[in-house]
Amino acid sequence: MKVKQVMLENPHTLHRSNTLKDASELYKKNKVNCAPVVDDNKNVVGILTVFRVLEALQSGATFATRVDQVMDTDLRIIDEDTRFSDICHLPIDRLLIFNKQKQLTGVLTRIGLINKVHRALENTENKLAIAFKLNKELKGIIEAAYDGIMVVNNQGLVQMVNSSYFRIHSTTYDPAGHQIDRLDIEEREQILQVFQEVLTKGQVSSTRYQGKQQRELAITASPILDENNNLTRVLITFRDLTELNQLKLQSARAIQELKSLRAREQKDLVYNSRAMERVVNEALRVSGVDSTVLITGESGVGKEVIARTIHRNSQRSEGPFIQINCGAIPDHLLESELFGYEKGAFTGANKEGKPGMMELANGGTMLLDEVGDLPLNLQVKLLRALQEQEIYRIGGQVPIKLNVRILAATNKDLEKMVKEKKFREDLFYRLNVVPIHIPPLRERKSDILPLAMHFLDKFNDKYKMNKHFSSEVCHLLEAYHWPGNIRELANLVERLVIMSNHDIINTDDLPGYLLTGKPTVPIRVAIDQIVPLKDAREVVETELIIKALREYGSLRRAGDALGIAHSTLLRKARSLGISVTD
Repeated sequence: MKVKQVMLENPHTLHRSNTLKDASELYKKNKVNCAPVVDDNKNVVGILTVFRVLEALQSGATFATRVDQVMDTDLRIIDEDTRFSDICHLPIDRLLIFNKQKQLTGVLTRIGLINKVHRALENTENKLAIAFKLNKELKGIIEAAYDGIMVVNNQGLVQMVNSSYFRIHSTTYDPAGHQIDRLDIEEREQILQVFQEVLTKGQVSSTRYQGKQQRELAITASPILDENNNLTRVLITFRDLTELNQLKLQSARAIQELKSLRAREQKDLVYNSRAMERVVNEALRVSGVDSTVLITGESGVGKEVIARTIHRNSQRSEGPFIQINCGAIPDHLLESELFGYEKGAFTGANKEGKPGMMELANGGTMLLDEVGDLPLNLQVKLLRALQEQEIYRIGGQVPIKLNVRILAATNKDLEKMVKEKKFREDLFYRLNVVPIHIPPLRERKSDILPLAMHFLDKFNDKYKMNKHFSSEVCHLLEAYHWPGNIRELANLVERLVIMSNHDIINTDDLPGYLLTGKPTVPIRVAIDQIVPLKDAREVVETELIIKALREYGSLRRAGDALGIAHSTLLRKARSLGISVTD
């Protein structure tokens, strides 16, 4: 310890012309018992202590007496870098402390030294109390850790272990105070390995130990450094992976069981066939990730229902589910519907602009229904949107970032369309990440009656009725080939509930084609004159479309009756000049 560490720094001084009254006020104000005396050049010429002032007053001096008449001129000057042990034997009544430049930097008095030592002891005592508290808390934290902990010094001596160490190793033996290379446990070699790697490289090292009875441990060693970055200890942790692996296995089993139960509880999902069970399980499995899914199948098999199931069971279930039918919107409007537009982007545009469907689906899921009808020019823009997850509104210059999961559905053979250059190959592979094919209803006969009963309950409830199927009707429903799939079945059940005259729906209530497997009324076309086949085809198509729209009142039901998708029906109707409002 050096003198400058215990001296009173920057002491208050008196000028030689000051009086004893000035000195008394200085002592009182600054709570000191001495003060150096300086001349006009700031040179120290003496020192005046309280005791010297008292002696002077007793000898006849007054408070008006100048300090240079009574000050001590026998000065003891010490360099501030002098070791305190070299001067501790000297009488420390008053010592002046100077620096290398011979400037006054402090004074050392016996009382001042006592006060400083006392404060230092108090500060040390407080620090020790804090350190003791922190040490106790640290030990509590180490003991509370579920992982086993071992602390080893840089000489390989085990200093401590926590209680979890004994639990993991199923032992009561305490290795504290023993060398690490003498541990009597199965994984001793692995512990030595990570310990030596930390000593050599100074970095965290880890390994795994596979023991008896499927016991598995993760062993990790971490360096503990001092303030000079010297390695002093190594912290070794033991994590029992056996329990975690068992919990993981149980969790996986529980998830699979939960998915199966959830699949059965889906209100929109009614099935009994193994083929449909496979489809539902695939949908539930893929719902846990964000991959793009391509759902294929004939019109009316329930592609939209499977898409909603994927969304409902995904992490995006709280987000929006936006569906757009790529075949039902005219080509010149489809781009603005998908991507939106800025104000003034084109004639007739909304003055404030409009967000597109993809923008509205942000944070959720978007279903591109009838994606096979998407025009080639839009396929390029859609591909870029899927790859970059950003779009530009029509007329916009600023990209809009997206976070949208894409599901696509179609009843067309996209691979064939790719070969025919009617669908972009790169977009097909971008959409076909996870394909899910829904088989037609005719290939899963065991689903027909459960679906029919489901729709029967639904429409009974809707129309406040209590209709039932006879056994003959059930047999005929199962035997029919259902070209319109589930949509045709739902429409038929609704019609039977409404039109049947009795609570029991009999074969008399069924349409003729259901009794024979095909329409019973032969098709007859009256020909008055010879016309080109193309004109005749347009006339027949026009009459059929108008008749179907009048009879069924909606595009979907009319399309089912005509055996084509409603999007195809819409395009045909517009190309023939038929006004359609769905």
